[in-house]
Amino acid sequence: MGGYLGKFIAVNLTSKTVSDYHLSEKLLKDFVGGRGLGARLLWDLAPAGIDPLDPESPLLFLTGPLTGIIPGGAQTCVVCKSPLTENTLTHSLVGGGWGPELKFAGYDGIIITGKAEIPVLLDINDGSVEFHPAEQYWGLKTSEAARKIQKAINDPRAQVLCIGPAGERLVRFASIQHELFHSAARGGAGCVMGSKNLKALVVRGCGRIEVEARKDFFNLYNKVQRRLTESRKTTSRGYKLSRWGSTVSSLAHSDVSELDVRNYREAYWPGIDAVGGLEYEYRYKVKSRSCYLCPVSCMQLGVIRDGPFKGFLVNPDFDSSGTIGPGLLLEDLGYMVYLSRLADDWGMDATSLGNTAGFALECYEKGLLTADDLDGLQLSWGDTAEILELWHRILNRRGFGDVLAEGVKKASQVLGEETKSFAMHVKGLEFAGYAPQAHHDRALQYAVGDRGGCHHFGLNLEEQNRRAWADSLTGCTWHHYMIAPQDYLDFLSYATGKEYRIKDWEETALRILLMARMYNIREGMIPERDDVLPERVHADVLQWGPKKGAFYPKEKFSRDREQWYLERGCDKKGFPQEDTLFSLRLEFTLQALREREKEDVPGND
Repeated sequence: MGGYLGKFIAVNLTSKTVSDYHLSEKLLKDFVGGRGLGARLLWDLAPAGIDPLDPESPLLFLTGPLTGIIPGGAQTCVVCKSPLTENTLTHSLVGGGWGPELKFAGYDGIIITGKAEIPVLLDINDGSVEFHPAEQYWGLKTSEAARKIQKAINDPRAQVLCIGPAGERLVRFASIQHELFHSAARGGAGCVMGSKNLKALVVRGCGRIEVEARKDFFNLYNKVQRRLTESRKTTSRGYKLSRWGSTVSSLAHSDVSELDVRNYREAYWPGIDAVGGLEYEYRYKVKSRSCYLCPVSCMQLGVIRDGPFKGFLVNPDFDSSGTIGPGLLLEDLGYMVYLSRLADDWGMDATSLGNTAGFALECYEKGLLTADDLDGLQLSWGDTAEILELWHRILNRRGFGDVLAEGVKKASQVLGEETKSFAMHVKGLEFAGYAPQAHHDRALQYAVGDRGGCHHFGLNLEEQNRRAWADSLTGCTWHHYMIAPQDYLDFLSYATGKEYRIKDWEETALRILLMARMYNIREGMIPERDDVLPERVHADVLQWGPKKGAFYPKEKFSRDREQWYLERGCDKKGFPQEDTLFSLRLEFTLQALREREKEDVPGND
């Protein structure tokens, strides 16, 4: 089919072998690519119950049929079993130019298993794959490693995905970085990559991506390109994205009491103006940047012009700073954006890192974590020097930092039952920078999301469908608001030569969502036990701001969750119903469903 190159490669790092891996047209039509295909491949390739850090646990780098050929089609979907949750999959989208370059090099995706004896990098160049020693890059920050790799191969335009020291040291929420500021962050894919002694994947390609109906495809391309370009002046979302990216959204989220403030204890912060997107634009912004083929340019490149970190290149967004700034009560903008940059350089999910630090600060405040536990370190909200030192200990797994490097869920288990109510995660994945007490749709998506407590799942059924498609086509996560479903389906039809109709939209999205849910169930998830929220969301009433008094009553949450289950073809306990699985051609998952349904579920009171 057009759009696809028809060639995946399987790389075994243990044996240093590379082989072609072919998929049927039926499988591609059912699961599209990226996120959807990743869930299906993980089911097929990862033995049930495998440890995420086992050498044979697969790490997938997947494109989609529109990668590199539509505006914003620049994403790569990284899929693996999460080392942070240990019983769910994770999928992370990373933008930039790596995914399109992989397709130009001749491949739709890479399946990696095994573990190299010494650190290695993969060099993929127009259909050839070579292994190179990477010991000289081991220990380097991501930006430094990428520059040195490009210099070593004498190609400054080579596209590099790499891990930093966090992935090498198996920090459970380690990320994979591209062009410094693009992150495959959520769920710990960088930890899996580090466990395989794989430092980097370098891609160069000059090939073509064919489409079947070229005239129709490029007419639609021009139409959508113009719409996105004009959106910078004609729509509120387009204007905000091109001028401020998501940095400005912290102001709006504070105004409606949806901002992580002091480990989600509050959701409104009067101090947000000091570190919000308007202040960043005034003091540090240099220019807007974009991913491959994107006319919106939502990335906000800047330079710190004052203070101890003067001269550092930075590129914050809300996801990389929400749990760091208001979450930790940091009122110093220079420090906040530097910490965001540092997380990228170390190869760490800034969202999980900020959340984990906030949890540690609250434990210290309540006397559940002491200076003796921290080898003399004394923590307090907003103290930049202490927070930076805590981060160094997490990176280096030194002292109690070794516990925090395992994530909030495991740290809470070590510190005891008293900490469970404010350990802000679902299934082991830390909340993003959005407090959910006053926004029950936000809380519900945290609870039922396939990766855990992530805002990317979608606030309602329509958004969940749009995100499932965008992540599988590997289009921009922002563009799904501005590109209509019919446009995506027409792009796909013109590219592949196969007809996709609007009736396919909801059915395919549901197949993708339930494929992931069934994988999690096979790996040990029990919905009634695991699709739950920390007690803080139900019991700790907001004390400040326009939504003062808000919380999410547990009874209402249970009703809302049950309603979501039923709307998504599941039973009242959250297990997909057998007739739903048959109708979606997921009947191969039935045995795992029946085995898990037999298990007793402990009460959730």
